[in-house]
Amino acid sequence: MDRRLKVLIVLLMATAWIGQQRLLAQGISRSSGIGVRVSYWNIADQPTRFSISGLGQSTAYDVSGVGSSLYFFSRVNNHWFLEFSLGTVARVHGEEDNVAGTNVDVSAIIPFLLGWRYDLLSNRVTSSFQPYLTGGLGAYWATAVTVRNQLTGEQVVGEADLRTGGYTGGGVNFVLTSWFALNLDMRYHFVDFQRKREPSGLEFALGTSFMWGKKREIFQIKETKVVVRDIYPAYYQFYNTYPLALVTVKNLAGYPIEVNVRGFVKGFSVRPKDSGYIKLARHETKDIPVTAIFGSNLRESSRRATAVLDLEVEARAGSTHRKEVSAEIMVHNRNAWNGEVDKLGFFVTPDDEKVLQLGRKLAGEKSRSDSTTVANLQIAQEIFDGLTQMGLQYRRDPNIPFYQDDRVQFAAETINLRHGDCDDLVVLYASLLESLGINTAFVEVRDPQKDLAHLYLLFDSGLAASTGSLISSNEKRLVVREDSRGKSMVWIPIETTLVASGFEEAWKTGALEYLQDGVMRNGLAENWVKVIDVE
Repeated sequence: MDRRLKVLIVLLMATAWIGQQRLLAQGISRSSGIGVRVSYWNIADQPTRFSISGLGQSTAYDVSGVGSSLYFFSRVNNHWFLEFSLGTVARVHGEEDNVAGTNVDVSAIIPFLLGWRYDLLSNRVTSSFQPYLTGGLGAYWATAVTVRNQLTGEQVVGEADLRTGGYTGGGVNFVLTSWFALNLDMRYHFVDFQRKREPSGLEFALGTSFMWGKKREIFQIKETKVVVRDIYPAYYQFYNTYPLALVTVKNLAGYPIEVNVRGFVKGFSVRPKDSGYIKLARHETKDIPVTAIFGSNLRESSRRATAVLDLEVEARAGSTHRKEVSAEIMVHNRNAWNGEVDKLGFFVTPDDEKVLQLGRKLAGEKSRSDSTTVANLQIAQEIFDGLTQMGLQYRRDPNIPFYQDDRVQFAAETINLRHGDCDDLVVLYASLLESLGINTAFVEVRDPQKDLAHLYLLFDSGLAASTGSLISSNEKRLVVREDSRGKSMVWIPIETTLVASGFEEAWKTGALEYLQDGVMRNGLAENWVKVIDVE
C-alpha cells in the first residue's frame, strides 16, 4: 500500500476517534486535574541563536528558556479554578574555542506560582475547545553557574537569587475525553513586576492534563422535601396530581435554564412521571413539585413496607445535565386509612361489579322504573333493609384515637364478610347508593368531649327544601343543604351502625345525632362536625 495512503487512513481514523471522544467529553472541565507542560520562555526578549564558524574556528550558542512544569488545578466555582504550578526553565550561553577552551554560562529559573484560571465559555456550549484567561503571583528562584576558560584555570562561580513576580495570559484546553485534555498556554511573566528585567518574558507551553471529579454544574439541588411520606394505596388517583415531594433547585448559571423533575417509585410506579420543564431565571431558586403514576400493584399491597422515591432532575440549556436523588417513603397495605375523612371517598367503589349487582338486586325495579318524587328515599330504604335481611352486623374496631392508621374494608369485602365497623358500613352504603346515581356525603364527628371520632351518612333525597314535607312532616328529621347550583335540597341522615335494626331506626338516630351535635351543640359552627361530599 502506498505510504501516503497509509498516512491518510491513519489521519482519518485519528480524526474519527477524536470526534467520538469530543462527544463523550461534551467540552466540560471536571473539578480537578493534574498536568505537565513543556515550554519555551523568551527571557527578557532575548533571541535564541547559534553561530557556527568554519572548521577549527570558535562556536557561539545562546539557548534561552527551554523548560517544563507540573501543574494542578481545582474548581472554586462555576467558571473559576485555582491553579498551582512548579517548573524549571534553563538558559545556556556558551563560546567554544579549540585553543582557549570553553566559556559557558548556565542559568535556571524555578517558578513556584499560585494563580487563577477563568473559563470563558458557559456550560451550555459543548465545544471541546475551552479558552481561558489566567493570572497569578509567586516566587521565582533563579540560579546561575559560570564556567570560564578552563585552560587558564579559572574557577566555577555559582549564585542564587529569590525574586517575586506575577504572570498574566491565556490559553485553550482541547478536551478529548471527560478525563483527558491537551493544553496550549501563553503567559507573560513579570519578575520583580518589571517588564524588561531578566528573566521577565513571554512563555509558550504545550501540555496534557488528566482530570477527575465533578463536571461544572449549571444547577444545584438545595433540598428535597418529602410532602407525602406515607402512601395509602386507596388514594392512588390522588397521588397522580398531588406532589409527593418538592425539589428545591437553584440555577447556578449566568443565564436562564429549564428544569424537569422525573419521579418514580420502585416496584409501584407504572412509569416515571415528568413535572414538565420549568424555567429558572439567572440564579433563581424554585420548588418543583414531583408526582408519580402508580399501577395496580400498589392497590394490591398486602403489607406495610418501605419504598424508594427516585428523583431525576434534568436541566437543559444548550446541553442537558442530570442529577439523581432519592428519598425513603412508606407504602401501607391496601386497606390502610390515615383517618382523613376527605380521603375516605377513595374507598367508595360504585363501579365495582359486585356492588353494582347487589345494588340492583336490593333496589329491585325501583332503581329503573320508579319516577315518583320520593324515589331516592324508597331506593335507599330498600337497599338498607336488604342489608339488614342479609344479616350484616356492626363490629367495632379496636380503640384507635381519631382513626389514625385505621383499616377500612372496601364494599366488596364487607359484602363477603357480612360485618364491619362504622367506616366500613358507611363506605358500603355509600358505594351502593352511588352505584344507583344517588349522591352521598360523610358526616364526621370529632366530639372534643370524647376520645373517638364517629362517622355516619347523608344521602340526597332529590327533593327541594320547599317539598320536604313529602318525606316527613317533622323537619328535624331532614337536613337542608345547597347543591352546586345554590339550590336548597333535602338530605337524609342515616346511622349505618344500626344496619341490623332497619332503615327507620337508622334514620331516626342519624337525624337525632345531627340535630344534637351539629346544631344544638354548635358542632357545625365550631367545625368539629363536618360534612364531606363523596366525589
